[in-house]
Amino acid sequence: MSGPAWRAPVRMGEAVAAALQKLGLENGVRQHEVWQVWAAVVGPQIARQAQPHTFSRGRLIVHVTDSVWLHQLRMMRHHILAALNAKLQPLEIREIVLRVGEFPAIAPEPIPEITHPPLAELTKEELADIDAALDPLGDVPFRNALQRLWERAAQDAKIGQRNVKSRQGQKRYGSL
Repeated sequence: MSGPAWRAPVRMGEAVAAALQKLGLENGVRQHEVWQVWAAVVGPQIARQAQPHTFSRGRLIVHVTDSVWLHQLRMMRHHILAALNAKLQPLEIREIVLRVGEFPAIAPEPIPEITHPPLAELTKEELADIDAALDPLGDVPFRNALQRLWERAAQDAKIGQRNVKSRQGQKRYGSL
């Protein structure tokens, strides 16, 4: 009595690919890759304004947010088509059709936080000099704003002097 014939083990990816091919679903799965690579191919700015809507028989329909982007992407569509086809081989997109339409919004990329160097402290004498220089203005509405601006410039100048001194020290003694 003999049992069932055992096959050699196969990798899961190969088994899934073979099953999809046997069921005739391989092209459908390959077509879905357009959505996966879209943002990488066109870049985040365009991806926020245009998204693939449907893909069938080599024709990719892309929805854009407005007519300005429609016009811009029409001029770029041959470049986008070539880049998509290079990324999706052996899948081939023969045509890109652009339409104004709706699509789910993509969250914008977070804006990196800008860090400012710590401000240098001004001495009482420096603050008195700034105040004395502004005294002839009297009590005009922009005097406070001008005073803050002058103080900030003096603080930045102090920081700049510190940076110059540290760079001179690096030149003299070498950086670590």
